[in-house]
Amino acid sequence: LNVVEPPAWLRAESERFFGSSSFDYCVYATSLGYLDLCVSSYTVTDKRASVVTFFETYDDPIYLVTYRDDDELSFGEAFLMVFRPFTPGVWFMIVCFVLPVLGLLMLFHERGAPGSAYPDFVPALRFNPDGTRTATKLKVPMWKNVISSLYMGFLAFFNESYDQAVVSTGGKINLLAISSFVMLVLAVYTANLAAILTGEAADPGVHTIDDAVKAGYNFCSERKVAEIVMELYEVSPDQIVSDPTDLGGDGRPGFNCPQCSARQRVFDQMRRNHDDPSLYCNAAFASIEDLEVLQSVGAHCDKDRVGEALVYQNSGIPVSDRKADAMLSLFHQIKNDGVIQKEMGAARPESKCEAVEEEGNSLSIKQLTGIWVVSFSFAIAGLLVKGIEWCSKRFRKQGAVRQLQRYDQWGNPTGHEIIIGGEQYDPDETLRELHEKQVSKLDLPQSNQTNINGTSMPEDLALEENGALPNRTIPNHQAEHKRTNNK
Repeated sequence: LNVVEPPAWLRAESERFFGSSSFDYCVYATSLGYLDLCVSSYTVTDKRASVVTFFETYDDPIYLVTYRDDDELSFGEAFLMVFRPFTPGVWFMIVCFVLPVLGLLMLFHERGAPGSAYPDFVPALRFNPDGTRTATKLKVPMWKNVISSLYMGFLAFFNESYDQAVVSTGGKINLLAISSFVMLVLAVYTANLAAILTGEAADPGVHTIDDAVKAGYNFCSERKVAEIVMELYEVSPDQIVSDPTDLGGDGRPGFNCPQCSARQRVFDQMRRNHDDPSLYCNAAFASIEDLEVLQSVGAHCDKDRVGEALVYQNSGIPVSDRKADAMLSLFHQIKNDGVIQKEMGAARPESKCEAVEEEGNSLSIKQLTGIWVVSFSFAIAGLLVKGIEWCSKRFRKQGAVRQLQRYDQWGNPTGHEIIIGGEQYDPDETLRELHEKQVSKLDLPQSNQTNINGTSMPEDLALEENGALPNRTIPNHQAEHKRTNNK
């Protein structure tokens, strides 16, 4: 090839016909026969095609280019993100209807059943002002059982299982309803939340050109691309950044200035937020090829294309009519042999930007704000309850009734010994000792006694079916002895 420049005197004529682009200058010279062809990939515009023959090489897609969403979330958006797998209506159904109803149905089946977590009475000790202890039974208020059943329902949901002991047949069937609901809802929630959170890292704020227009974006673009987009879409010329006159531009929408590197300026002038729409833009209309070239040197890595291609530009090589027949025949042969496609693939630049995977993105701290808030809200509530319990112990009256049995979060007996007032108690052993001491101090006829576990005791002191005891007062000699030793 004999590589030459077009005649210098021809530039003024080219600018009057096309404009100030050096690409148009070569096309103009080729159309007049001063050159046989221009060695480059040219966009085939209507005006260029009207004066010269093109060999079309490939179609270049034009995309809407915006900033990647780099965790620019408000606190409210980040908090609500963990609730996005379900609509507000679904959350209302779960929290205000399904979980409470299933919990209350379990209370309906289990309340008062022997061995259930919802007893009518529990054994207790009454500490009297005179230092004696009274074995008694403490009625469990209905409101406590209701609160406990609601708590169990929500705990089963968060714990992904219902571990409370269920003894009634109806309760066991109701347990199937709770377990199936928890399994299915949490499976759907987990899958949907994972898809949402991992997609947020690569998800831009807008998805289509219509979204960008509604959001009030203005755009950067090359002149020829801007003209096509404005014709096809509802984009006003006022929304396109004008060609800079201080760099030799003509002030019209779209960059076409010979000294401003228009294809790179499209990306250089982008800003997330700006106050000068005549100079900067929020998004751009650009060839993905141009963005790939810039990212191959590590530039503009915070930008990416969104949505489908807005339009396809035909690219080709301008050929003089004098050599068109021979040249087009040669080019078509090369294209049909796959040479052009192979060379295009080999020349495609490799990006030096950090890759954003479609799946398995690492989640940021801010994206998980909802999890932090919900978890620590429960933790703070637990601290408040602990403080209330501590205050209530300081002001508890001497004659207060204390339960002998403690229960875990599922309402099951813990089986641990209990410390009350500085003394250690085994619930079962303490009840037995109290009965033995009380019976030994009473002198009643044998006919009025009932044998329980080999210990003779008055019939009215026998354990009732639910395990509760009638009220009796027992001197607390052991307690007095321990107090003396402690002093």
